[in-house]
Formats: sequence, structure tokens, C-alpha cells
Amino acid sequence: KWDHMELHEALHWGLMLGFDLRIDDAEGKDVIDSSAVMNTLSPSMQKRMEDIVDINSAKGPFESYPLYIEGRQIGTMHVRELSRRGSVKEKENIFMRRKRESLIISFVIAGGGAIFLAVLFSLFLSRPLKQLKTAVEALAKGDFGVRVRGASKQDEVGKLSRSFNFMAEALEREEALRKHLTSNIAHELRTPLAVMKANVEAVMDGVVKNREEGLENIRLEVERLIKLVEGIEDITKAEASFFLARDNVEIDLGEFLGGIVAKLTPLAVEKGLEIKVMSGRSLSVVTDPDKFERIIQNIVTNAIRNTEKGGIWIDYGMGRRMFFVEVRDTGAGIPEDLQQMIFKRFYRGENSKGIGLGLAIVQELVDVMGGRIELKSRVGEGSSFKVFLPART
Repeated sequence: KWDHMELHEALHWGLMLGFDLRIDDAEGKDVIDSSAVMNTLSPSMQKRMEDIVDINSAKGPFESYPLYIEGRQIGTMHVRELSRRGSVKEKENIFMRRKRESLIISFVIAGGGAIFLAVLFSLFLSRPLKQLKTAVEALAKGDFGVRVRGASKQDEVGKLSRSFNFMAEALEREEALRKHLTSNIAHELRTPLAVMKANVEAVMDGVVKNREEGLENIRLEVERLIKLVEGIEDITKAEASFFLARDNVEIDLGEFLGGIVAKLTPLAVEKGLEIKVMSGRSLSVVTDPDKFERIIQNIVTNAIRNTEKGGIWIDYGMGRRMFFVEVRDTGAGIPEDLQQMIFKRFYRGENSKGIGLGLAIVQELVDVMGGRIELKSRVGEGSSFKVFLPART
């Protein structure tokens, strides 16, 4: 017969080794199994066994082994594997499960981050292109004031935006130049042409008895027209200089101003005026010499024209980011309420001897070069023009 005590002990060891066991007799009836063994253990022993194996983890079919005594089969032992708590295989399963979870989470984070960055970069790159497209469409419709914002970057899109802004500004200034020239020419040519017409009609009608006097009046108006056209040509060149590439070179400011003074000294001596550069120190700056020379020459020529006694003195120096050139004279001075008017085109004061374009050209060129001009003047004491220009050293 079956010894249940021995079977109980054997199945108990089998449980600790990680096997789910069942014993059947020769007729196939259950004799004992692992669950029955667990149920017969004391609570403390059951707790310890549960810490070793999981009796409920047994899955799959049993493997059967026949039991014999003296060549006669007395029963069958059925075996299948249990999961041992803390076993190497269980740890491997846990590790694999956690690794899969980690990989899934990593792929989700990496994929989501990649999608987010792709959307972000696409918006970041496409936004300036959309702005540029909108600006081009506006420019094509005649809106010359349109500009692309945020064009300070060094990438290709930023360079393209800055080129577009320069083109738009150039077109805007060209359009303004066209309107200014049209209105200025119409306004300034009207008077001398009317005077010439009146003199011609007077000579033809015999109103003017002295034919030579009438012709002289016409000649004076023709000379005035010539000066006017030359002045318009000068200011057109000044405005057109905006469209030219800046040709900046390094110059010695003292020597450069000395050369300008040497050219204009005969005009000053002819009027009995003193003209000189106050400082002889060396100061190197990087600027556009052609535009700079025209600025200083126009200011000094204007000072000589409007000064009867005394002289013109030129000083220069360096500020934080700009250098300056100051031209002082002992002329009649400019009333305070008229000081802003003298930079307007064709404005001539009461005692002005020019056509009102010299200082307008100066203002145009100073604006083109990114500088500014300051005027200080008192009636009867003279004037001081101080030009500030970027010192690109």
C-alpha cells in the first residue's frame, strides 16, 4: 500500500525544488499532489514555502513517469515546473520585462521628443520664410515701407532678409527721390522761366527800350538756371550714393582735413579770412572718403560764403563709437527759429548767397553714412557745425 507519510515528505522536497507533483495509483486515481501537501503544512511552514515557490504559477501539461516495484507498475508520477521566488529564471523574466518596459518608454520619449523638435524647427525655419514671402508680395503691390523683422541672424535666411530690407529701403528712397526731384524742379524752375519769358515779351513788345538790358536780365536768369540744375545734380548724386556699396578705407583724419583746407584756402584768402585745422594730432578712422570729403567741403564752403571777417576753424576728435569734426566760423550767425530750416532743400535765408542745396546735401550724406549733425549758432557771433560719424576702426 501507499505510505502517505513518505509521499508527503517526498512531495514536500519536490515543492522546495520547484516542482508541482501528482501521484496516481495503477488505476489512475489521485493518491496525493502538491496542493494537498501545502494544505497539510502548518501556517508558519506554509508562509515559508510561499516565500520559496508560487504554487499557483504551475501552467502547462504534466510530464508523466511510471512507478514500478519488482517490474510491476504501481502508479504514475506527474511533474511540471513551478516558478521559484527569487530564482535566476524569475529574475531574468523580471529583468526582461523591465527592459521591455524601459525600451518602450524610451522609444515613446525619444519619438515624442523628435516629433516635437521637428515641429518646432519647422516652425522656426518656416516662419522667417513666410514673413519674407509676405513682404515680397507687399513690395510687389507697391508698399515700399515693408520690412522683414528679426533680420540680424547670421544664417542664410537672415542674410536674405537683410538683403531684402536693403532692397526695399533702396526702392523707397528711389521713389522718394523721384517725387522730390519732380516737385523741386517744378517749383524752382517756375520763377526763372517766368522772368525770362517776361523779359523776352518785353523786348519783343518794345516795353524795354534798352535791348541789351533785357538780354542781360535773361542771361542772369540762365546762369541761375544753370546753378540750379547743377545743385539738383549734386543732391541727386548725394541721394544716389545710398545705393552704392560703401567703400570704407582707413584715413588719417588730420591729414585728410588738411588736404580739404589746402584746396579751399584760396577762397578764404580772397575774402581776407583765416582758415586752419586746430589740431595736428594723428587720428586714424575708417570711413568713406568721397562722401566724407563732400560733407566737410560743403560745410566749409558755406562758412566761407557767409563769413565777412574773422575766419573758419576746424577741430576733430574721437568719442566712444564715433569721431567728430567741428567747423566754426565768425559769420553772421543763424537765428534759432531758422536753424532747422537751413537743412531743407532750396531754403535760402535773408542774406543767403547760395541756392539752398549745400547743407541739404550735407544732411543727406550724413544720414547715408549713419551719422548725425549738430548746429550751434548765435546771431552776430557765428556758427558751429559738428558732424558725428561712425568710427569703424
